Amino acid sequence: MSLSEIIAKVLFLVTKKRKKIVLTNLKLVYPDMSIKKRNKLAKKIYENFVFYFFELIKYRNITKEDLKKLIEFEGLEKVKPYLNKPAIFITAHYGNWEIIPWVLGGILNIPMTIVVRKLDNKFLDKFFKKNREKFNVKVVEKRGALKVLMKDLRNGRSVGLLVDQNTAKSEGENVVMFGLKALHTPTAALLSKKFDVPIIPVFVQKNGEKYKIIFKDPIIENDVKKSVQKQSDVIEEMIKEKPEEWYWFHRRFKHYYEDRYEN
Repeated sequence: MSLSEIIAKVLFLVTKKRKKIVLTNLKLVYPDMSIKKRNKLAKKIYENFVFYFFELIKYRNITKEDLKKLIEFEGLEKVKPYLNKPAIFITAHYGNWEIIPWVLGGILNIPMTIVVRKLDNKFLDKFFKKNREKFNVKVVEKRGALKVLMKDLRNGRSVGLLVDQNTAKSEGENVVMFGLKALHTPTAALLSKKFDVPIIPVFVQKNGEKYKIIFKDPIIENDVKKSVQKQSDVIEEMIKEKPEEWYWFHRRFKHYYEDRYEN
C-alpha cells in the first residue's frame, strides 16, 4: 500500500463530515447502488484526491519541456480554430484539474486568467498560488473577479473557470444534473454572450504515466439558460465516464436536497 493510499484510508476514517457529504452525493446520484459499492467508490475518491495532491507536489517545479512529455491530447482538433483568440475555458473539480492551466498556458501558449478561492490554510494557499502562477497564468481571487475577467478578455487573455460547484440561490441558474435539480454559475455564459467568445470545456484524466487533456465541443450559445445546461451536461458526461475522478466533497445539490445532507 502506497503512502497516498494510507493517508486516504486515514482521512476516510477521520473526516466524518466530508465523508457524509461524499456518501450523500453518491446516494443522490446513484440511488440504486448498494451501500457496499458506494463505500468502495467513496474510498477510491479519497485515494484519487490524495494521489493528485502528491502529484502536484511532485510536479511543482516542472518545466515546459517536461510538461510536454507528460501530456497527451484528445479532441484538440475541435478547438484549434478558437485558440488564437480569447475564449472561456471551463472545467470541473475532476482528475488533477490544477494542471489544466499549465497545459493551456505552457504548451498551447494561451495567456490565461483563472479564478480561485482563497484557501483558509495560509500554507496551502501560498503553495497553490505559487503552483498556479506559471506559464503565463494569472490568478485572481473569486471575490471581485468579474471586473478583472472582463478587462482581461478585452485585452486578449482567455479565462479559466471551475463551474461545477453549488452557488447562492440569488446567483445561480437552475439546471438538471443526473436527473436532480441543481444551481449552476452563469458567469461563463454571461461573459461568452457579452464578449462573443466560445466556451470551451476541457478536462483531465490520468492515463498510465501520462495525463490526457480532453477537449469537448465548444459551447456557442447566447441563451444563458441553455448555455449553463450544456455546461452541466458535459460535466455530467465526464463524471459518468469515471465517477471516481470527480471531487464529490462539495454539497452540489444542497439547495434542493438540503435535508438529505442533514439526515
